[in-house]
Order: sequence, then C-alpha cells, then structure tokens
Amino acid sequence: MVKNLELITDKVQSFSFADITYIKNFNLSFLKEFNVHSSVLDIDFIVEGKDNRYLVQFRFHNPQNIHFESGGFYHQISLNIDDITERGWENMKYEVEDYEDNALSFFCAEVEVISISETIY
Repeated sequence: MVKNLELITDKVQSFSFADITYIKNFNLSFLKEFNVHSSVLDIDFIVEGKDNRYLVQFRFHNPQNIHFESGGFYHQISLNIDDITERGWENMKYEVEDYEDNALSFFCAEVEVISISETIY
C-alpha cells in the first residue's frame, strides 16, 4: 500500500491513519521529465504518537481531482487512504479523503512516506 510506511510504524506503535491530526504544509508541484508531464503533492502531517508528535511528509504521485478547503492557519484533519485498485481506473490506485469534514479529497497513483521527525508543533 503506502511505500516506506515503516518509517512511521518504527516510531509510532500501532499506527493508524487516525493518528494523523493536522496538515502543516501543502505543496503541489508540476514536473516535466523526458517530455512526460506529471505532478506530485507533498503534504506534511502532524502524527500524534503515544508520547511524541511527529512531522511526517507524505508524497502523492499524480494527484487528480484535488479538493482542499482551507480554514486559515489551522488545518485539523481526519485522514483516510483507501486502495481503489479494484475499480480499474487507469493510473489511479488510491483515494485520499478527510472523512470528518471533507476538507481534503483526491485520487492518486502512488503514496509514499518521505520523512519523519519529532516536532513540538
């Protein structure tokens, strides 16, 4: 499912996506390599561990139909990442959504964890 998820599970025992509580950074980039266009969405989330908080950067490859509602500087979230491979959509394997407030939703081809670090945020 999510590439490099062990970066989180090594530090946060019994990790679930419900442990992701806030969006810290949201960055959409458009790329062109070898005449092929693509995009990546990097989102930094705050993950609540039992004793610590972590800043975790996720990368979503080729996001489509991005919906993001910003309420200002504070972005609380209830994240869910579903594998939708069985739908048979070309190049879309995951649906990402905020299941509480529907403030974030999109589809993407791949999901990976890029980095994790302790934070006081």
